[in-house]
Amino acid sequence: MKPAITFLLFLFIHTFLSAQAIKEANVPFKVMDRFTLLYPDAKSLLWEMKSEKFIARFKNDRMDTKAILAEDGTVIRTETEINIIALPVETTAYLKTNFESKKVEAARIAEDEKGVITFMALIEDVDYTFDSNGQLIATDHIAVGNR
Repeated sequence: MKPAITFLLFLFIHTFLSAQAIKEANVPFKVMDRFTLLYPDAKSLLWEMKSEKFIARFKNDRMDTKAILAEDGTVIRTETEINIIALPVETTAYLKTNFESKKVEAARIAEDEKGVITFMALIEDVDYTFDSNGQLIATDHIAVGNR
């Protein structure tokens, strides 16, 4: 439970520092229409705007989810929190081999606008991104103050 709270706290602080919260009434019709079509059961919806992109943070089937949409309603990226045990076997094997003494604090699955699926694992202020074959493709160091 503590890792999930830490991860959510990071997301909140990061969002506060880098995106501007907006009211639902200020979300363009095309964006809201597409979002409602894709996520009719979304709960706890919060909207933000960053670099002319609309970011929806919400609960989808009780999982924290983020959808990034362009002004025309095109979905650019989605990220959904997943249980750590839901990471692909190859990713889990990589993490056990390379980080055996460290704990995975949170995990997410993401899909970009081209349908490419990636997985992220947060370990000690570093977000590790893996492709669907479990190959490490990126690392993102998270500033301790933003966590």
